[in-house]
Parts: sequence; structure tokens; C-alpha cells
Amino acid sequence: MFASARTNILLRSLQQTPRTPVLRVATKLMQRLYTTPTGGNKPNQFTMGQGSNNKSGGSGKKGFIFGMHPFAIFASMTLLGSGYMLIVKPFFEWNAIQKEQRDKKKAEIDSASYSDEQIASFPFDKKTVVFVLGGPGSGKGTNSAKLVDDFGFVHLSAGDLLREEQKRPVSQYGELIAHYIREGLIVPHVITIGLLRNAMMDHPESDRFLIDGFPRNLEQAKAFEDTVCKAKKVLYFECPETTLLERLLDRGKTSGRSDDNIESIKKRFRTYVNDSKPVIDEFAKQGKVITISCQGTMDGVYKNTQDQMNKFFNEIGQASKPIAETPAAPSKN
Repeated sequence: MFASARTNILLRSLQQTPRTPVLRVATKLMQRLYTTPTGGNKPNQFTMGQGSNNKSGGSGKKGFIFGMHPFAIFASMTLLGSGYMLIVKPFFEWNAIQKEQRDKKKAEIDSASYSDEQIASFPFDKKTVVFVLGGPGSGKGTNSAKLVDDFGFVHLSAGDLLREEQKRPVSQYGELIAHYIREGLIVPHVITIGLLRNAMMDHPESDRFLIDGFPRNLEQAKAFEDTVCKAKKVLYFECPETTLLERLLDRGKTSGRSDDNIESIKKRFRTYVNDSKPVIDEFAKQGKVITISCQGTMDGVYKNTQDQMNKFFNEIGQASKPIAETPAAPSKN
């Protein structure tokens, strides 16, 4: 009853308003959707489903449901169906696809890591870990590659591991790592240490690990010692900043690295001076630092490095190049 009264008031208001084209269309639409002709002498008289009891004396049509014209019911059902097919159904399908992709990504991430039980049982404390530190471009990677051949190290580059993780399609840290590298900042140690720890576990046959470019601050150093193991020595490649800048700009011509540009290099220098140099000073207090001057020829620098490492292994009673065993790597599943 009240719905009928409200609709009739609206229709009368539309009819009494100046007859612009827009209002004419609106009036006809309202008449079609919510009313039916009464059959009386007044063609513009409409009612809201009152049947034969309408006051116009006509025989009003029956067949209304809850005061709605059959056409209005049909139109409403059509709109609802279309809305479901065009909006609701595609949304649920899209949501299901997204969930499947998330589950797949999580499974691939989980398969690339070790379980807590495997980590706890791995003999990290029996490994000989040597950190390789120095400014960006000081020759850490070049000399580390030669130490691998001469002393049987497994070489783990923190920077290379981070860049590989950044490119891995299923990585949950890719975008975060890219931001830190681009800005010349230190990646959170939880990520870096996790990558180094997994890389060590990938080589259970080796007792010697050369980790270059890590730790980059005191927080990383302490976290690694608390969760993995203590380093036996630190190789520090000392090099003037002017020489480092020249080397990095020359390397940037062919390296393809996003951080080998003048802006990123300057940021890396600031990070190194502010955060990494205190690490070297702290290890020096513990008597663990071997300082190698980068001045001179590459062969001369490595000869000095080689002599220092021979001395180190003699001090701890190990052969320069041990006979490596080849046990199977622990399964990650």
C-alpha cells in the first residue's frame, strides 16, 4: 500500500514537471517497470497491482508479485543474472586462480629451503669459515676464485646469492632485495644469513667456506655467529676509495649489474664506511683479521693472499688443500 502511494506520487511529480526529453524517458521507464494500465478511460492513470479493486472502474490486470509488474520482475532477474555472470562469477574464478598460484609459489619456496630439523642437525660448528671483506671493487671475488682452487674452499658470495634470489621467479624477497641493492643499502640479515646457511648445507662434503661480502655490519656478524657458526679468520682487502671507484666504473661497462653506476657506487661507499668498517675493527680486536693491500699487480696481491692463507692453515694444523669427501647433500623435502 505504502509502496503504491509512493510510486504514484513520484509518477504525478514526473508528469507535472516540464516535459524535457530526459524526463519523458524517465516517466515512461517508471510506468513500464512499476505499473500497469487499469483499462479505464484515463490512459495516463496507473496503479500498483491493486487488481480489480482500482478506483478507475477498469478491470486492472492481476499477476503482480509483491506489487511488482511482471516485466519488472523479469528485468530484475535478468539484471541479477547478468551481474552474476559479469562480476560475481569472474571474481570467484579469479580468486581461485590467485589462491592456486599462491599455494604453488609457497610450495616452491618451501622446497628450496631446509627444515628446522635438518638445520639443527647440520655440523656448522665443524666447518672452517673465512670471511672476505673490503670495499666494493677491492678484488674480493677475483681472489676468492683463486683461493678455491688452491685451498679447496667453497666460495659463497653474499652479493651473488642475493642477486640470484632476486631473479628467482618464486622468491618472496625478490622486490625487497632489488630495492636494497639499488639504493646501496644492507639487505636485512635474516634474508642474507638464510641464503648463506642454505648454500653451506648444499655442500655437506666441504669443511671450508669462503664467504665474501659478508658480514656488512656488526648486527649481521653477531647474528651469523649466534645462528650458524663463528668465523675462523677475516681476509680484509684494503684499497683506496679512488682506486675502487675507477675499478667499479670500468666494471660497470660490461657487468650489467644494477649497482655499478656512479650514484649506487657512492651510496655503497657510504654504507661501507659507516657500517662495514666497524666490523673489520671488531674482528681486528679479536686477532682474526688478515689485511691484504690491494696496491700493486693482481698477481702480487694474490701471492700475498696465498702466503697468508698457508700460514693460517699451518697455525690450525690443517693441510693447505684437504682431500674432500663427497657425501650426498641433505634432501630439502
